[in-house]
Amino acid sequence: MSGKILYPKPMIKITEILNYGGSCPFQIDALTNDNRRIYGKYRNGYLRVYISKTGDLTDDGAVDGDLIFRQDIGGPHDGYMSLEEFKDKTKYDFDWSEINNKQ
Repeated sequence: MSGKILYPKPMIKITEILNYGGSCPFQIDALTNDNRRIYGKYRNGYLRVYISKTGDLTDDGAVDGDLIFRQDIGGPHDGYMSLEEFKDKTKYDFDWSEINNKQ
């Protein structure tokens, strides 16, 4: 067999969406099952997600946290997406199953 063997990284389970919406940027704040907060932003065609340290659920905890996801998906003036589009773009990195019926 040729090629590189890829090992899947563990998915981050989202348990609650605190807030989402807007355009230029679209933003989302959510909580994980291991007591962290994520902050996602889509602006100028760049989708980025940051995560706080365990236990830091403050507003700035995730904004100032580690970049854990990035994807360049749109044009230079693109900054709108729906929550469903955000979930779809991040479905291989985040497990949304616990909140699907809550939104």
